[in-house]
Amino acid sequence: MAVILHISDIHCANHKLVRLLKEETYDLVLATGDFECVDTAEALLARSQAPVYAVTGNMDDPSIARVLRDAGALLDGRTVNSLGLRIGGIGGLDPASSIASLRRRLGGESLDILMSHHPPKGVLDRTFIGIRIGLRELWPILEMARPGLHVFGHVHESRGVEERGGTLFVNPGPLARGNYAIITRRDGGWAAELRKL
Repeated sequence: MAVILHISDIHCANHKLVRLLKEETYDLVLATGDFECVDTAEALLARSQAPVYAVTGNMDDPSIARVLRDAGALLDGRTVNSLGLRIGGIGGLDPASSIASLRRRLGGESLDILMSHHPPKGVLDRTFIGIRIGLRELWPILEMARPGLHVFGHVHESRGVEERGGTLFVNPGPLARGNYAIITRRDGGWAAELRKL
């Protein structure tokens, strides 16, 4: 059984990040963007007890992407195999380029996990005023790659877990507010538990 720690939208809350990394037990960390501070990305890489993979968020800048890339953790438009899982990523700095690059790399093959900063349109993407702000552009790659798990963040107020068409969608909510998710895989299926510091 693999235990995944999923975090998103840290927004420079290093004290919460460090506390979480110390208190939880996990085999893999998936971070879905909006570190916002370079030292936040550095803290994640230095303090994690397990491999880390991340995508950028819309609030991140190229210096954060560079830190993650230099550590081999950045998955914007890339794939990696870890713990027997094929993981692909779509960054929030330039989603269109990430989608195009990931599509080329996949060549029609499937993923176990898709990471993105933004949610797909219509899934855990409703803002506090009721507007859905997910990306329609994610649906074609979801349909092509058929991941069993899609993790993302971005919409702070749409924290939740939803299953559709064989994919489990998880928005853990912002770690800046103490929110995160623990995701497990058993017998080929996924389960997610939303937690709070």
